[in-house]
Amino acid sequence: MSEPVKLRVSELDFNEIKNNFKEFLKVQDEFKDYNVEGSVISMLLDVLAYNTHYNSFYLNMIANEMFLDTAVNRSSLISISKQLGYLPQSRVGSRANVNISVTPNDSPSNVTIAKNTKFNSNINGVNYVFVTDKAYSVEANNNQTVSLNNVTLIEGEPLTFRYTVDESDDTQRFVIPNRGVDHSTITVKIQESQFNTNQSVYSLASDLLTVNSSSNVYFLEETTDFRTEIIFGDGVLGNKVKTGNLVIIDYNACSGVLGNGAEIFSVATTAGGYSSVTLTTNESAKGGSDEETINSIRFNAPRNFDTQNRAVTKDDYKRIILRDYPLAESVIVYGGEDADPPQYGKVFCSIKPKQGLNITSAVKNQIRDTILKKYNVASITPEFVDLTYLHICPSITVNYDSRTSTQTAESLKTKIEQNIIKFSTNKIEEFDQQFRISAFQREIDDTDTSIVGNEVDLKIKKRFIPTLSTNLDYTFNFYNEISHPHNDHPATVTSTNFSIKDSADIVRENCFLEDFNGVMRITRMNGNVRVIVNANAGTVNYKTGKVELNSFNPITFQGNEMLISVTPRFSDIKTDKQQLLIVEKRDLYINMIDISATISGDARNRSTSTTTTTTTSTTTTSSVSTTGY
Repeated sequence: MSEPVKLRVSELDFNEIKNNFKEFLKVQDEFKDYNVEGSVISMLLDVLAYNTHYNSFYLNMIANEMFLDTAVNRSSLISISKQLGYLPQSRVGSRANVNISVTPNDSPSNVTIAKNTKFNSNINGVNYVFVTDKAYSVEANNNQTVSLNNVTLIEGEPLTFRYTVDESDDTQRFVIPNRGVDHSTITVKIQESQFNTNQSVYSLASDLLTVNSSSNVYFLEETTDFRTEIIFGDGVLGNKVKTGNLVIIDYNACSGVLGNGAEIFSVATTAGGYSSVTLTTNESAKGGSDEETINSIRFNAPRNFDTQNRAVTKDDYKRIILRDYPLAESVIVYGGEDADPPQYGKVFCSIKPKQGLNITSAVKNQIRDTILKKYNVASITPEFVDLTYLHICPSITVNYDSRTSTQTAESLKTKIEQNIIKFSTNKIEEFDQQFRISAFQREIDDTDTSIVGNEVDLKIKKRFIPTLSTNLDYTFNFYNEISHPHNDHPATVTSTNFSIKDSADIVRENCFLEDFNGVMRITRMNGNVRVIVNANAGTVNYKTGKVELNSFNPITFQGNEMLISVTPRFSDIKTDKQQLLIVEKRDLYINMIDISATISGDARNRSTSTTTTTTTSTTTTSSVSTTGY
């Protein structure tokens, strides 16, 4: 019998595995007269190769699931995240702010609306339940109508689940059976037994340094199918529950993003015991979000581990805010040494919420006092600053061939608008992002195959509301170079119209700001003649992009806000610190040009080039209105 050969085991490709089996059989005495290419043996080798290939693939997948970077199953990511002490964000119910008016049918001394009082709202034909986040009470004073103002309603169905502890059951787990649990609404109480109704309230453990054997705390984990598990201490880290204890878990099962946008609310049954209830909405429902995605878990888990439950570096602040305030979409943090002017001993935070443009003062105080205070170093003072928006205003000329599309110019324009808004939302409305003109134009070209090219002229704008009839200084930082090819060049910094008093105290209407060789001036048009109202209203630094107005005191202005518009020197736009880029539909101007007539005319010209007659074609331009300023 011949010496057996060693199989090569490094190959993973199916054909290579099969060829290795063939080479092995060819040198065996028992099979020297067999045709290894024959149908029967070939089929058997296929089976062996498939089996080997399946096993190698399976083992490779198992290896991938062991690491955060390569795992694709959510359960694997959750398991790895536990080792890093990271709890993925749960689904979050949207929140609305309302005023509630109650008309009592008796004469109460006060009216109290209990926590979890239900209200209904309908969104696109679907009913959603909203409940009060806490109890609200106000004195009635024998008034016919009692008002409770600034009441917070949270979307979600309030539910309760109970367990009886059995220490002899090693498999017992305290899993909430519903998906969509809003972790911020969970409350846990331990009742001594069915007969002893004394209850102890347990709180979520946030810092193990403060937990001892008698601490009434619980821990949260995500299990399979997006379920939430409550875990209690072992008698060393946290108080241990005992046989016979009743675990009472109250929570809200919410719909996440589906509850956003609710505006009209009605009482489900009664509020404070009264059925005559009306609600006025101060702020429609927003902030609802779904469970954290696997890509977000993969990104946030190791960075959360880096913070180690303390806020020292700016990244620590960023990760803690993103972890503990799920309504934040993007966060930027910078030290006081980077502020203008520097403010040492401070750290500045800006938050872009998932709904709206800025967070309220109440939310800032909540994050500072209830979230950051636990982790903050005593010598550092966190401060919140409103983010500012740099509005990109493109004027776009789109060339398209109507012969290759079934859409009208208007429907094609609508699709382009939708793609641009999606581009803004997904690509640039985050901190430290830049606007790339090449990517923007590619997004337009990819809208439809009939688009053959586009040209874009850019302006960038800042919006502000000036204080009327008051001399104030204003500074606008665009953080991008402003176009100024040469002295005496036409204005590249302009504003919307306003009225102001001139040096003779005469009111001048339809004035506007414009730059002239680095100086801001106020002018107006008298027919076709430009009249200077104030030749020195401020300065502009073309290099840094800073525009300053001195003692600016308009009497009225056009619209709900004023705009300062600049032409940037370069088409790629950058940001700085708490500044965000945004493209809004109202700032878009799109001109659709159908080139099919031009192409047809060129073809006709070529076909009649031997004659003396010249055929002239006309480019057709669709009728599109300006939606920007």
